[in-house]
Amino acid sequence: MDKYKSRLQKIEASIQKVLPEKADLDWLGLVAGEHNKAVQPKHLDILNKPALELVNRGGKRWRPLVVVLASEMAGNDSLAYDLCPVVELPHNGSLIIDDIEDNSEERRGKPAVHLMYGIDLSINAGNHLYFLPSYVLENLDISAEKKLLLMKYYLQDCRRLHFGQGLDIQWHNNNQYIPQVDEYLQMCRFKTGSLARMAAQLGWIVGGGIEEDALKLGAIWEDIGVGFQILDDVKNLTTGNPGKRRGDDIVEGKKSLPVILYLSGNDVNPEFLNLMNQAKEIGPSVEDKVIFDAIDMMDKNGSISQAGLIAKDMLFDARQRLIDGFKDSEAKDLLIGVLQGFLDKMLS
Repeated sequence: MDKYKSRLQKIEASIQKVLPEKADLDWLGLVAGEHNKAVQPKHLDILNKPALELVNRGGKRWRPLVVVLASEMAGNDSLAYDLCPVVELPHNGSLIIDDIEDNSEERRGKPAVHLMYGIDLSINAGNHLYFLPSYVLENLDISAEKKLLLMKYYLQDCRRLHFGQGLDIQWHNNNQYIPQVDEYLQMCRFKTGSLARMAAQLGWIVGGGIEEDALKLGAIWEDIGVGFQILDDVKNLTTGNPGKRRGDDIVEGKKSLPVILYLSGNDVNPEFLNLMNQAKEIGPSVEDKVIFDAIDMMDKNGSISQAGLIAKDMLFDARQRLIDGFKDSEAKDLLIGVLQGFLDKMLS
């Protein structure tokens, strides 16, 4: 644990440097260029406050940890911590926007950011977090060729993130459309796998590794991101996710993998769709019984456990590819430990 703790402390410091508690014109010059003397720092703090609200609530920080450990695996972590905000801040931005789109009430155990700061400032803060850390890439002391490659990964995976969110929104807004399992998995590759993939690829390249291995490591962590999302969906229906209401995916009308597997079966109870529609129409004030009855149908049908098995198979396969595909090192062992932590926590 100490080996993770020291790295996580450095990660927090790197995030605070890019998104400071108190902004000034020197920081603005780094981010937005010069010629900004008329801007008052207090207005910068108002701009950053919704973003800081969510970032300061914590989070697992496993994506920046992947950046650091991938760099160590490749042989050089001297620039790894500079890159940590490049994967962590867009993730937090996506959560702010996601909560607005889903009308969510809570995030990380507290009110959703848009309920505290308003939708307008929160949308701006979410988008701000997508783009803010790009200046870090611009200022890295590396070759122009390598910098271009890092920027390519960053922009491509941010685009993929939005494709995933767009598909997810379409599906839970259309009660009649049931995506196929392979469609769902692709959506997860976009929405959840993209930043995991970015973390591995950025870390490997900045650590001095070759692009071929960066793509290989990125594919492994994309699969881990997808497996993690499925287990998160399962936990949402079983014990509930920390800081969120059990079954709130049903309230939001999300077509999670357990729901898709249930609706793809031959013994679907028509009452299930009625419960799903009722939960979504009433919203957060819907009675727990409506949610729990729908969960009970999926549980008895076996779709929840089946989704869990799909996720575990993906994660075990990714772990084996990580073990077999890269030479032994402490960093590799710690990366495997991050994955094992997912399994231990989500399957407990």
